[in-house]
Amino acid sequence: MFGGGILEQVSFYSYNLLCGKAEELRRYLVDSIVSGNKLFVVTLNSQIFLRAQQIPDYDEALRHATFHLPDGSGVVWAVKRHCNVVTDRVPGIDTMLYLCEEAKNRGWKVYLLGARPDVVNRAAENLRNKGVNIVGYHHGYFEDQTPAEEIEKLKPDLLFVGMGAPRQELWIYQHMQLPFKLAMGVGGSFDVIAGVKKRAPKFFQKTRLEWFYRWITEPISRSRVPLDVAKFFFKVVLDGKDGNCEKIR
Repeated sequence: MFGGGILEQVSFYSYNLLCGKAEELRRYLVDSIVSGNKLFVVTLNSQIFLRAQQIPDYDEALRHATFHLPDGSGVVWAVKRHCNVVTDRVPGIDTMLYLCEEAKNRGWKVYLLGARPDVVNRAAENLRNKGVNIVGYHHGYFEDQTPAEEIEKLKPDLLFVGMGAPRQELWIYQHMQLPFKLAMGVGGSFDVIAGVKKRAPKFFQKTRLEWFYRWITEPISRSRVPLDVAKFFFKVVLDGKDGNCEKIR
C-alpha cells in the first residue's frame, strides 16, 4: 500500500495498475504531476488488453506507461479474482474531467488531440466555456502532418489523446519527448464532451454495464464488444493467477 495506505499497486500481466478508490487515484495523479513527475497514463479495459496481446508494439507501449487505471469492469473483476485487491472502476472520461477541473484551479494548460475536426473544436469550446485553459487542439485524422510541432511550442501540462486504441497510446509512446506533464488516451471522450454522443445512464455506470449500453446503442461500430468481453473473461480464468497478477506495494 502507498499514498497514505489507501492505494495499491499491482503488476497485472506486467502492466503497472493503480488500484483503490477513484477519488484517491485521481488525487494521486495530481500529486505526482505537482511533484514534477512526467506521466503516461493508460485507462485499461478488456479491449485495450486484448489488442495488446495481439500487437507486440502496442504491448510494449503499454508496458512503458507510468500507470494504468482500471477503466473496464472486466479489469476490476480480474484484479479482485487473482490479486485479492478491491478497486473502483475509474472511467477515462471522469478522470479527464477531474484533471481539467484541477487544470482550471491550478492554471495548467490543456491540449486536445483526436476525433473529427468539428468534434474536437466543439469539445475545446465547451471546456473553455467552463474555464479550462485549452491552449490548442487538433483532429485525429492526420498521417504525415503531425501536430507534434505545435504541441512542442505550446508546452501543455495535460495532453489528452482521443484517437482510439491502439493508435492513441502508440502515438503518446512515440512522442514521449514532448513537453507535457501528463498524457492520457481518452477514447471517445471528446464526442461526449462535445455533445455529439450521450454517455450511458447512471444505472449502467453503477452496474458496470457501460460497455453493454454502448453495444446496444451502437451495434455496428461496437459489434465486437460482447466477444471481447467473453475473450477477456476466459483468458483470465484459464491463465490463472500465476505470473499474471502480483502486488507491488
